[in-house]
Amino acid sequence: MNNPAVKEQVLEIVQEVARDQGYMIYEAKMLPRGPNTRIIIKLDSLKSISLSDCEAFTKEFTVRLDASGVLPNYSTEVSSPGINREVRSIDEFRRFQGSPVKAVFHEEQGAHIFFKGRIDSVEGDTIILKDEREALAVEFRAIKSAHLEF
Repeated sequence: MNNPAVKEQVLEIVQEVARDQGYMIYEAKMLPRGPNTRIIIKLDSLKSISLSDCEAFTKEFTVRLDASGVLPNYSTEVSSPGINREVRSIDEFRRFQGSPVKAVFHEEQGAHIFFKGRIDSVEGDTIILKDEREALAVEFRAIKSAHLEF
């Protein structure tokens, strides 16, 4: 299903169910597979996401999507972002202060730096990363990728 209006309606239902159940959406995407569409949803929360959370979300989402009639043939996959999730925003860096992280960022000269340590703090748009030897101040815009590393 490559219809943008259908995609918008489905993702709106995803957001409504998440809001009603107290979750944030880390990721939601639709993958057309012939006559079927695979809907992948990753739930986020300030607490951990359990299997029963995923089941409850799936049940309510399915009820609402079926009632809308917007997408007749689909399958859903609902999960958490996982333990080694990508850290994608300054707010997520704040949320995971003290957590182990693996990051790749650009130096001003264009070189890539690979860092493994902890998220120490966030000061404005600057992320402070620490390992056993040093603390690095990295502008958020310079970070190419960062993943929690538990």
